[in-house]
Amino acid sequence: MNDHLEVRESEGKGMGVFATKDIPKGTVIETCYLIKVDTKVEELGNLYGYVFKYPKKGTFQHLVLPCGYGSIYNHDDSNNAYWVDSDKPMHFDYIATKDIEAGEEICTHYGATYWSQMAKRTNDLKKVTRFNAEAEQRFQDALAGPPALDF
Repeated sequence: MNDHLEVRESEGKGMGVFATKDIPKGTVIETCYLIKVDTKVEELGNLYGYVFKYPKKGTFQHLVLPCGYGSIYNHDDSNNAYWVDSDKPMHFDYIATKDIEAGEEICTHYGATYWSQMAKRTNDLKKVTRFNAEAEQRFQDALAGPPALDF
């Protein structure tokens, strides 16, 4: 695996991929081999949220499951990474869209239709982004009311 990445808990998202070293914009963070998935979409169950269409650009060939950390990168609307078809067949390259600091979660953008597709399959789906988590905390703080005065 990569010595500049680690998997750990991501608040509100389950597990996520984090940088252990600074990663400059434009760096290929990881190249992931892709396993062809020949299971019917309706039979994928929980695996549905981890498979990708291949290739990303061009005519769809089949679903794939990225190895490495490829299926663990979380979504964020202000993503700091993206994936592309690699020059190597059956591989994706994950690339930094901006400078990523050590300790920062590496997030991609799942695409415009991902959340609506997943919502059809999962009743309790909640899209969590850094903004949403902060907004949720402000909402919870507001519900709690002002702090009690101690005289």
